[in-house]
Amino acid sequence: MPPESIIQFPPVYSHSQLEAGNGVCAAGHSRAARAGIRMMELGGNAFDSMVAAAFTTFVMEPESCGLGGYGHISAYIAETREFLSIDAYCRAPARASAQMFKVDTTRALSYYGHPVTKGDLAYVGWLAIAVPGAVAGFCDLHSLLGRLPLKKVLTPAIEAAEEGVPLTFRHQLEITAELDRIKRYSDTAAALLVGGKVPSIQSQTGGGDRLDTKVLGAVLKRIAKYGKSGFHGGPIAEEIGNYIRSNGGILSANDVSTYKPRILRESPSIYRNHRYVSCYDQVAYEALNILGQFDVRGLGADSFGYRHITAESLALAFADNMMHYGDPDFVDSPVNGLSSLDFAKVRRRLIKINKALPRPVKAGDPWPFETCFSKPKQVDLSTTLARRKGTSCVATADSKGNLASACVSIGSSYGSLIYIPQVGIFMNNAMQNFDPRPDHPSHIAPGKMPIFAAPALVSSARGGLSFAASGSGGYRIEPGVLQTFMNHVDHKMAVQKAVDHPRVHSQGGPTYVDSRIDASVIRRLQKVGHDVCILTEQPGANHFGRVAAVTRNARTRVLSAGAGPAWMTSIAGF
Repeated sequence: MPPESIIQFPPVYSHSQLEAGNGVCAAGHSRAARAGIRMMELGGNAFDSMVAAAFTTFVMEPESCGLGGYGHISAYIAETREFLSIDAYCRAPARASAQMFKVDTTRALSYYGHPVTKGDLAYVGWLAIAVPGAVAGFCDLHSLLGRLPLKKVLTPAIEAAEEGVPLTFRHQLEITAELDRIKRYSDTAAALLVGGKVPSIQSQTGGGDRLDTKVLGAVLKRIAKYGKSGFHGGPIAEEIGNYIRSNGGILSANDVSTYKPRILRESPSIYRNHRYVSCYDQVAYEALNILGQFDVRGLGADSFGYRHITAESLALAFADNMMHYGDPDFVDSPVNGLSSLDFAKVRRRLIKINKALPRPVKAGDPWPFETCFSKPKQVDLSTTLARRKGTSCVATADSKGNLASACVSIGSSYGSLIYIPQVGIFMNNAMQNFDPRPDHPSHIAPGKMPIFAAPALVSSARGGLSFAASGSGGYRIEPGVLQTFMNHVDHKMAVQKAVDHPRVHSQGGPTYVDSRIDASVIRRLQKVGHDVCILTEQPGANHFGRVAAVTRNARTRVLSAGAGPAWMTSIAGF
């Protein structure tokens, strides 16, 4: 469609602005947002709220996240003015190896920018499953920063599981999209289908099917009683390992019981007057380091300049990280060079206001800015647009100034499509996030975490506005969270407007543009060399990710929440 024929739309499906004085929570499901507020009403803090909302999300959005998945959590502790990051990403099982998948050279790269595997073995089925980390990550957050007993914090999730999950149009869409694959696995089909068919949703006269989640409720009770060892050990770990190994998978009970998240006290980066962390997401750090060198506010929120430099900065950050990033606990990788301001200054010089970078964008060399590692062998890599589903988000803030954000996921829709009936959970397909080539920095190795560009961003500005946000939608989380942050900090938008404002995205190839952006801006993007792809946000086609965000005004102490698109998110406060 040529830009001249685009019908311009204002932001649609928006939540009303929400402001409160005691606590706010934004989440992917209304029941999760209410669970978060319920904890603060009971005297809990933002971290109790986060844990309650996350576990309730695990119940209500099984297509997106769950106990068989993972999480990325960032927290700001007001009392000590410290940041804490908990990277509870999946790890490769002990029996995993760099040679376990064969590369399919006849097909295009995956949406993570890696070669796909023959038979899609890293995407669906028994070998696609990595060691889940969500339970350990959120239980560790509660142990470190929570105030209420874990039993109380998990009560909303347990109640939701015991009632069963009402089917929604989103469930129907996801099940329909994967129907043929779901039918390959009898236990998965039994959990998701009714008489072998897609379940029905509630009609005007009521009714509608529910997912039976009573077994999941029993597992949640065990976690409430024993903490993370109730899942990462004992009979639950044994059930998971035995079920997967008996069907040809490699994940074992020992993998589950020995899992540990990466808990970090990151030195905060600076964007304008905001100190922030983003849970070890080097793409976010590099992109904001580049963008921080431009007068974003002076350009204007609806300008060609803002759209152009945002797309270019994202393209550079993705190209650099997809080429160079590897788990620094296992391989030499320039993780500090990638997040270095000096490296960002070099990359910023490539951005010209009247000419787009040649596509595909070539990776730079962060090694001169890295002091911790020697330089490993490099391989060539292209980039693609992430469009997969299978992730949700939560952000919380309390009256004391504590904030937290989290991205929670099982990978793609219903993860690996493996459902364990004895535990009531769907298992992730995070093995797809590794590069299957043995010579790439993000290759498969036992215990290793792959790259995951999805910011869980928390910021604090002394005497100003604090901010927390995360999102869902694969690598589209990156532009969603970062542009919401810039809209709020640079363009002074209230948080809901900051979420709603149309966005652009590039991973080093085409530039994806929201159809609500002015046609003259789109024409100029094309004129300077962007390969523009125009997309329209609508239910069932979430092209620019969903975002959950909260803010606190240190002067007025007003808390605000924003989230969108509204058909995929909810906000609550008191």
